[in-house]
Amino acid sequence: MKRKIILDTDIGDDIDDAFALAFALSLAKVEIVGITTVFRNTKERAQLARKLLDTAGLNIPVYAGEPIPEREPIHFFEKDGDGAPETQHICQWDETYGNLPVRSGAVEFLAEQAELLGEELTVVAIGPMTNLARAIKSYPKAMKKLGAVISMGGSFEEYCSEWNILCDPEAADVVYGSGIPVYAVGLDVTLKCPLESDLLDSFRASEKPVNKLLSLLLDRWFAFFGFEKSVMHDPLTVACLISDVCTFEKRYVRVELEDMRGAVHTSEDAREGYVPVFVATKVCNEMFYSLIRKAML
Repeated sequence: MKRKIILDTDIGDDIDDAFALAFALSLAKVEIVGITTVFRNTKERAQLARKLLDTAGLNIPVYAGEPIPEREPIHFFEKDGDGAPETQHICQWDETYGNLPVRSGAVEFLAEQAELLGEELTVVAIGPMTNLARAIKSYPKAMKKLGAVISMGGSFEEYCSEWNILCDPEAADVVYGSGIPVYAVGLDVTLKCPLESDLLDSFRASEKPVNKLLSLLLDRWFAFFGFEKSVMHDPLTVACLISDVCTFEKRYVRVELEDMRGAVHTSEDAREGYVPVFVATKVCNEMFYSLIRKAML
C-alpha cells in the first residue's frame, strides 16, 4: 500500500526542495496527492513545482499557499530587490514558467484531504509551517484526522534558530502543539547529508529529463547564493517515509517565541509548556545516499 502524502514546500530558495520533490516522485511506495507552496511568492513556487511535474510527465495538483508568516517579518536575501515579498521573484523560477497553471487555496486543500483521507495522509512539511498552522486553526476537526506530519525543521541538540522554524515560529508552535503526531528531522541529522561532489557529478551526467532540470535549477541556486555545496535536508525528510534511515526518539519541546525566536527548547522529560515531538537523533547517511542513487539515478 502506497503512503499518501501532501508535500508542503518553499521550493525555489534552497535547492534541496526541488531534489526532495523529484525524489518523492521517484518512490514507488509514495503517492503524492498534492503539493502546496508556502512563504513569500507562493505562486511562483507553485509554478516551479508544476515545471518539475510536467518534466516528469505527471499531473498532480499544485496549490499556492500562504505567503506571509503569522508574526515574523519576512527574511530577505542579500540579492533580493525591494519589492513586496508576495511578488519578489524566486531565484530558481524563470519567466517561461509564468503561464503554467496552478491553483490557490492550499489551506483549504490540506483540510479537505485530511477530512477525506484521515490517518492515511501524511503532510511532509519542508518549509515554514504557515499553511499547516492556518489549516489547524481554521479547520481543527478535519486536521485532527491527519495521520502525521513529518517536518524538516529545528535544531534539537544545539540551541539555534533553524531557518524553517525561524521564518514562522508561531506556526511551528501551533503544529507541534496540535496533537497531530509530529516527526521532526532537524539539523542534528540533516547536516550529515550534504550533496557531495561524486553524487552531484552523477546527477549532472544523468540523461533523465528531471535530473537535467535539477542541474539547471542547481546552477541558478549556485549563481544566486554563491554556496559551495548543498545539504540534502529535505530529501532526507522524504526518505524517512519509506525507510529507517533516521532514528526517532520522543522529546518534549517548546518553540522560543521571544528572545531567540525560532530556537527550540528540548527536554527528555515532560514539563509544563512543552509538547511531545518525535525527533530524529541519528542518521545512516550511507543508507540515505543509496536510496537516492537507486530511486533517482
